[in-house]
Amino acid sequence: MMESGEKEMRQVFEDVTTNNVKATVAYSNETRIIVRDLEGKIKLLEGQLRQSNDKIEELRRMITNLQAKAFSGGT
Repeated sequence: MMESGEKEMRQVFEDVTTNNVKATVAYSNETRIIVRDLEGKIKLLEGQLRQSNDKIEELRRMITNLQAKAFSGGT
């Protein structure tokens, strides 16, 4: 049979363990939300980067065409 002190210590241990598990679960859930939010932001930024790169390439082609027209007249 457990003594009174042992029962109290066991209850304290169980309470601490329960609180630790709850804190770990809450932290994991919050981390998951943060990661998903950041994934969405990364996808958005990747799309914007692709659009910017496409625009830069288009501008390069336009510059090349303008240079070709400017120098096609000869000397």
